[in-house]
Amino acid sequence: MITVLIVDDHPLILEGTKSLFQGINDITIETESNPEYVIERMRQKIFDVYILDINMTTQDGISLAKSIKTQQENALIILYTGDNIRAYYSLILEKKIDGILSKTAPSEKVINTIRSLAHGDVILPKDFIDFFTCKIQQDNIKLTNKEKQLLIMIWEGYTNKMIAENLDVTQRTVERYLTQLFKLLDVPSRAKAIELIKENKLLLAQLDDM
Repeated sequence: MITVLIVDDHPLILEGTKSLFQGINDITIETESNPEYVIERMRQKIFDVYILDINMTTQDGISLAKSIKTQQENALIILYTGDNIRAYYSLILEKKIDGILSKTAPSEKVINTIRSLAHGDVILPKDFIDFFTCKIQQDNIKLTNKEKQLLIMIWEGYTNKMIAENLDVTQRTVERYLTQLFKLLDVPSRAKAIELIKENKLLLAQLDDM
């Protein structure tokens, strides 16, 4: 029997998620609407799998996952979210969570994910390999001092005109620099470049060295 604790501070969503398991005989479900009570409950009972809503008011699912892993190293944790799940793939690579599901996922996918994790298998979204390949490429990025300087100015919100004045070059030259930089980073725009900086610790470390 697989024991599961679902944690979500929205009662209707909590009950809706629980209802997905009606008629499933090999999985037992308990629920918790207050994430701050989870660790106390774990002192009374250990669960095989924890399904955590990411965006909760008193404690978010990511920090709760860390607390659970501290108390129960072998806990299997699935983040359950209405956000774009790709934004959380890095947590799987860092072994902070064991799976991630969209709240729009069909019941069969939710159940199969729980069963697979409980049996020691790994279930990954089909575009995870693309994410992993891209991350490897990004982690291997080595920036020149000029490229680091450009990224720092983008990070700080400089316009092309401000960058041109800072570097004492024309705006057309700045546009060329940025085109080359975005190609190196494999991003289409400065907004995506900023997202990449936020997500990539090695890239951010290079900028901190400036």
